[in-house]
Amino acid sequence: MLAHNALTTLDRMKLMLDLDDEIDERTCALIELLINKASSWVERQVGRPLGKSTYREFYDADGQQELVTLKYPIVSVDYVKEAGRLVPPALYDYGQTANIGVIYRDDGWLRAGYRRGLANDIIESKRSIEVCYTAGYVLPKDATEEEPQTLPADLEGLVWDMVSQAYANMQSGSQGLKSFSISDVSWTFDKSTPEAWLQLVNLYRRY
Repeated sequence: MLAHNALTTLDRMKLMLDLDDEIDERTCALIELLINKASSWVERQVGRPLGKSTYREFYDADGQQELVTLKYPIVSVDYVKEAGRLVPPALYDYGQTANIGVIYRDDGWLRAGYRRGLANDIIESKRSIEVCYTAGYVLPKDATEEEPQTLPADLEGLVWDMVSQAYANMQSGSQGLKSFSISDVSWTFDKSTPEAWLQLVNLYRRY
C-alpha cells in the first residue's frame, strides 16, 4: 500500500519500469515499498512534508515584514491572529511569495515583548502570532480533474530514478527479484547519493 506521502503512483512506476498490468502482487508490493522509501527520502532531504495539508502554527512576534511559514508553497491562508486578535486579510499578502512560504505585511507583523533583567532588555514574546494555512503540493495519487497534480515533475521523476535503480539492482542480484522478501529490502542511497539527486532536492530546500 502506498504511504500518504508517496510522490508517484504504482501505475506510473510500472510504466517507467516497462512492466505490464499482470505482474504478481508480490512485485507490486515491493514496488510500493520502494516508492514509499524513496518518497520519505526526498521529504527528509527537502526538510518538510510535500503533500498538501492544513496547518495551525505559532510564530514569534519579532516585528518583521515577512512571516516565514514552516511549510510551503502556501496554497491559502485561513486566518492570522496576533495576540489572539484576527488580522484582516487586506493587511497582508502572499500572492508573490507563496512559493517560498512568506506572508508579507507592509506595516510589519506584531512586535511584542517584556522587559527583563538589570539592563531592562526587551525580550520578544514567543508564539504570539497564530497562522492557519494550507500548504504543499497535490500529489499524483491525490490528483483529480478538479484539482490536478501540482507536485513538480522533476521531484516525481527523482522518485522514478531512485525506484528504477533499486529495482534493477534487485533484478541483477544473484538470487533474482522473485526471491526477495519485502522485509529484506534495504535503502542505501543515503550512503552514496548521486550528485544529480542532491542538486535537484537543493532546489526545493530552504537554507
